[in-house]
Amino acid sequence: MSESGSEASKVAKKREYNRNAQRVFRQRRKEHLSKLEAAQRELNSFQGEEVERLRQENQLLAQENEALKATYGSQANSPGPSITPVELRASPSGYVNYVAPPAGYLGPATANASYIPVAGPSGLPPPTSTPMSSASTDPSNLVVVVPFNISEIRQSLHQMFAPILEIPVISNPQTHLATLAALEPTLPPPLKPTPLQLSTPHHAYIDMIPSPSLRNQLITVGPANSNSFLTEACTIACDIEDTGQMIVWGEDWLNDFSWEFSPVIFERWGNFVLGPEWIQRANFWRRQRGAPLLPTYD
Repeated sequence: MSESGSEASKVAKKREYNRNAQRVFRQRRKEHLSKLEAAQRELNSFQGEEVERLRQENQLLAQENEALKATYGSQANSPGPSITPVELRASPSGYVNYVAPPAGYLGPATANASYIPVAGPSGLPPPTSTPMSSASTDPSNLVVVVPFNISEIRQSLHQMFAPILEIPVISNPQTHLATLAALEPTLPPPLKPTPLQLSTPHHAYIDMIPSPSLRNQLITVGPANSNSFLTEACTIACDIEDTGQMIVWGEDWLNDFSWEFSPVIFERWGNFVLGPEWIQRANFWRRQRGAPLLPTYD
């Protein structure tokens, strides 16, 4: 074969190689574009479904928000229930004075209202429709209460109980009980440990509930039930975001009469963890703001 023929053959082979390479490149590019288009269609479909899901979720939340406003009233626009001194006298109180605000203090009073520490008989005040004296229905005698900030309560409790929240203490039941006993003299009466607390291993968050009867009941129902109740209802102790299932009315958060649990909590925990007195307290606060009363149980 001549030299010129050999050169022409090389050129022809090179051209054929280039054509094949270009063909393969075009094919691969086409396949790649097809995959990208399919992925984009799938992404668009997913985004559309996600947008629709979020729209429906937003609609449900808006409906739930309206229902809560209808039940509890708008805390943003309304300071809360107004209570007369007569009703304050009838509000039950389970303890006497301590370093914190005195028992029965339910918020700032107007200039003409008399501040009345609660030391009266236990039981519920009469409904607001019950006739009262003209002085008790005078707006100048009303005491206005507002919900207390749950996170502030939690912060105060965690400061009080810091020694038992240390990892070496909280992880050892016997050390926990011994530390709790040593802490007892520094605690206000509603938080002083009961004999059951000092003798039965339990979660440290139970110690931070300012209600001796509720603490005992949570220990009695066992760890699984008590842990669920704490995270669902009693976020004043748990270091988690507030679930909105508990309102503390007024500044005296150590007085458990000022607590109001939601209807959802009573449906799940009523008559098991929460006795009849808790639903009576809830109805007291619901009555003040004109909300429907919850059914009672024995």
